[in-house]
Amino acid sequence: MTSTRHADPLGAIDSTELRILHALATTGSLTAAAASLGLSQPAVSQRIKRVETRLAVPLIERQGRGIRLTTAGNILAEHARTVVAEIDAALAAIDDLRGERGGALRLVGFPSASATIVPGMMQRLAQEAPEVSLQYREAEPPGAIALLRDGEVDCALIFEYEGTGELPAGSAFTPLWRETVSLVVSAERAGGQPVAHLGDYAADQWIAGCEKCRGHLLSAAAASGFEPDIVQETDNVPAMLAMAAAGGAVALVAGLALAAARTLPDGATALPLDPPRYRTIGLVSMDTANESPQVKLCKRLLAGVDGSTWELESVR
Repeated sequence: MTSTRHADPLGAIDSTELRILHALATTGSLTAAAASLGLSQPAVSQRIKRVETRLAVPLIERQGRGIRLTTAGNILAEHARTVVAEIDAALAAIDDLRGERGGALRLVGFPSASATIVPGMMQRLAQEAPEVSLQYREAEPPGAIALLRDGEVDCALIFEYEGTGELPAGSAFTPLWRETVSLVVSAERAGGQPVAHLGDYAADQWIAGCEKCRGHLLSAAAASGFEPDIVQETDNVPAMLAMAAAGGAVALVAGLALAAARTLPDGATALPLDPPRYRTIGLVSMDTANESPQVKLCKRLLAGVDGSTWELESVR
């Protein structure tokens, strides 16, 4: 005779166990999850077994030498991400009320922001909150969003092109500036023209940038009735500009990237587009009921940065 296990809904799972499930989803390893939380591996295993007993459903299963979450485990881990973020935000808000304004602000940003916006933000941080340290990482928007989603940073400074503003569930985007996109070509290819119509460059070869910039190039070209012949790909803007200056290929480059490069190589020119195209720079954070002091501080610091230095148009 077999017995049926029934879930015990009372005290089925606590915040520590939610953090464990979130860590398991992120690392895929009991050892790595335990290390990230400052727990022993046996303690993590025991916690998981207790929850499985309470819920009467397995949460992890073996996969080769590692483990993976079951369907039930993935459901809990997905919700754990939001719950843990809410708890951390609430605790941070309480710390803020007690005047504990030290610690670290963990930010990720894209390369051209690293040379422009972020140093300006660092200057304001030193003036307004010198007790807070900035822990900065660099990544293009898809990677930055992944770091935010996995809880490795407090917020992400990203860019979005028109019509491509898809963000993960549970996050919020605060637009800060708008910038124009230019066509960088050799001076010879520009032929003295003051503006560029993309359709006039349908037969040219193209240089593509990062994943999002490449997607924008394909979209912009499609809107002008052609498919670009992409022969070179690099997210290194100085290299892209040098390639365009050398002739044989052209590239779409955003204003902040041009500003970060400071000067164009000899033989290159940047033409405004007709009709113009834009991208928006903004801050992404997790959408919690109680916004953390770190996110509030980051928004305040960025609001004080003068984007007009790099010909950015404020959208706040």
